[in-house]
Amino acid sequence: MVNSSDSSSKGERMDKSMLLEVIGDTKENRILDFLIEGKGIDYTKKEIADGCDISRPTLYKVFLKLIKEGLVRPTRRIGRVQLYSLNMNSEKIKALLKLEEILLRKSFEQIENLQTKVQIPYSHTDKPHAIRQ
Repeated sequence: MVNSSDSSSKGERMDKSMLLEVIGDTKENRILDFLIEGKGIDYTKKEIADGCDISRPTLYKVFLKLIKEGLVRPTRRIGRVQLYSLNMNSEKIKALLKLEEILLRKSFEQIENLQTKVQIPYSHTDKPHAIRQ
């Protein structure tokens, strides 16, 4: 993965994933993140570019590198359109999937801890009261 820090012509992504926060928000990483989020699904280059908020010319510049590195693979053709997905046999992809799993687990633990802190204790004789704003 490349750590270039140029932003897309459409601006910064508002919904940066936890994975991108850790590995860096590059064009290549956006593509991998998009394909990880939709793992098991194959996409056209247009769908990938749109889903990653990058232009198609930019996608064409970096996409071949991801294929050559074995991170993305062609899956099937529909007419003249080639579809692509993650190469689930790639050790790098397996490592990214494991990292995402760890990040999600950590996020869920933080949410559970926050929910535990927000609960208002009351005895069994008290009626729970609505919180007034």
